[in-house]
Amino acid sequence: MRIRLMWMAVMTVLPTLPPTATAAAGPFVVGACTHFGQNKGLLPANLSMMRQAGIGSFRDEVGWRAVEKTKGQYQMPPAWDEFIDEGLRAGMEPLLILDYGNPLYDGGDKPRSAEAIEAFTRYAEFVVRHFKGRVKWYEVWNEWDIAIGSKTAGSADDYAALIQAVYPRIKAIDPSITVFGGAPTPGGVKNGWLERLLEKGALASMDALSIHTYTYSESGRARGPEAWAEWMAQVEAMAQRVNGGKPVPLEVTETGWPTQIDRRGTPPEVAAAYLARLFLLARTMPFLHGIWWYDFQDDGWNASYNENNFGMVRPDLTPKPAWFAMSAVAELAAHGEYLGAVDTGDPDVRILRFRSPDGGQTWALWSAHPDDGWQVTLNAPRPGMPPLTVREAGRGAYQRAWGSRNWTDAPGGAEAPGRIDLVVRGMPWLVSGDLEGVSLAGIQRREAAELARPSLYLQ
Repeated sequence: MRIRLMWMAVMTVLPTLPPTATAAAGPFVVGACTHFGQNKGLLPANLSMMRQAGIGSFRDEVGWRAVEKTKGQYQMPPAWDEFIDEGLRAGMEPLLILDYGNPLYDGGDKPRSAEAIEAFTRYAEFVVRHFKGRVKWYEVWNEWDIAIGSKTAGSADDYAALIQAVYPRIKAIDPSITVFGGAPTPGGVKNGWLERLLEKGALASMDALSIHTYTYSESGRARGPEAWAEWMAQVEAMAQRVNGGKPVPLEVTETGWPTQIDRRGTPPEVAAAYLARLFLLARTMPFLHGIWWYDFQDDGWNASYNENNFGMVRPDLTPKPAWFAMSAVAELAAHGEYLGAVDTGDPDVRILRFRSPDGGQTWALWSAHPDDGWQVTLNAPRPGMPPLTVREAGRGAYQRAWGSRNWTDAPGGAEAPGRIDLVVRGMPWLVSGDLEGVSLAGIQRREAAELARPSLYLQ
């Protein structure tokens, strides 16, 4: 580890924000994926824990094969009505996936034949008609670009044919619904599948473009939320280019960092920090309208299997650190207004400014550097500023009066009554209160002794 000073000239927050800065004003959808349709979890307890964490939407599925077991006959399983109705009573908006093969058509593979596409469309019509007035968000299929839920991976051309058939028919039943289309894996986003889909004209058959954006298999900086945000900007730029330069509403309907014990697993505390930074960074992008974290609850107890370790809570609803992180940032992400960033001079030391739902300001501060911490020094615009409320996301808040004294680096140093210092690392700190006119005095690297100790995840 090393010490490096980066004291900068005093930098004030620019009074003129970029034209897009206020376009990201809420509401923004803070969601999580669930598996109620697979009879997992304890419905009332899960919904209660989700609402306490500030989650406003859940994404689940109503699979085709369970609705149409005999050709041309449709029946909604009662348990699925229950999770929709209970979710609505809990104040949560459902996003339903219309998905997966039916053994009655095309051998249970993806619907590609004219008969199967028509049958899938009739099933989709039945679902939308059944939930009319209750469900307003639908997603057509899930990860068509791989074999999940069927037998083979699917081409962008085949998916375009499906959604172009489904979209006008379900919108005719309920014009008020929002239809999400795409939902490819990260591989499909990166390997040209998504671009091919848009070039086939599929944007005309969806109200918003949905994608899945896992980065947990990457290494180094590419694994974290800052690189993720840069990737999202690239995806939107591609979509806009195909769309004649016009903005494309983007929804991330799956993303997350599982905590299993292997190379791709992320320590729970790091996954929690990534969650908090992900949702805060999302609000800096006006084209991004919602994120559904995958998923809310671990699917099992196997510590070495990624699919058992994506959740914010364990299978018995014991919270993981990610649940507390979500509880800290959900309200700000969903209903805050992004006001712009403070330039720290270091792209991996971030300060994002928000108008809080209560009308005050909240600044989110963190470091994406993998080692050590960074001391951030804020400067008050005038004497007598009231104390600020400070908390690390997921922990309790405290009141911090203005005033600083650098007695460690400069023994006998004088007090600085108009300054506040705070060492930040991966988990964002949230600073709230009267921040009008507050500026950044500088940042300084500080060793984190705890990082010199071996991690139990590396033993």
